[in-house]
Amino acid sequence: MPGAAPVGDVMLFGDSMLARFTKNRIRQLESELGPTATVYNCAAGGWDSSDGVRRAPLLARAGWDTVVLSFGANDCAPWKRVPIEQFAENVAAVARTFSGARLAAFLPPRIEETGPPGHPPRTNRELDAYREALRAVVGADACLDTARLLTGGLEADGLHLTTGSYTALIPELARVIAHGTPS
Repeated sequence: MPGAAPVGDVMLFGDSMLARFTKNRIRQLESELGPTATVYNCAAGGWDSSDGVRRAPLLARAGWDTVVLSFGANDCAPWKRVPIEQFAENVAAVARTFSGARLAAFLPPRIEETGPPGHPPRTNRELDAYREALRAVVGADACLDTARLLTGGLEADGLHLTTGSYTALIPELARVIAHGTPS
């Protein structure tokens, strides 16, 4: 990317928003980042920030140049309900674990307020608080603000991004990674 330092090893770490980075999406991101970038996906659907805290110490040993975090959508789910204060502590702990790496965040998109049968829905009002807590830890300049960039672009489940949304967001994510703030 013009005007940016070369990007090295990038780890995607978090929930399904990043877990859905398939081989083709990773290749697209690497292409956007330039020839020195290699992207590794260490995200899993269903993970919340507590999962991140447990796994970060081992993953930090690799000495990543950049770590892209995505947490919040599962934390605010009514059937998990990680308290916002605990979420903020968790993402701060994850960030400290990756000290020395450039941090970026893939913020959860605005969702359609639906939930699985028998559970109340996730709400955008609640998700906003989790999104802001992650932004506070990583820094506003190091966040891909999917809620601002997208209107719609969700799969039928009302939560996950469509193929078209990922295609549109990947160049923006590359800009955030290349120009984000070091931790």
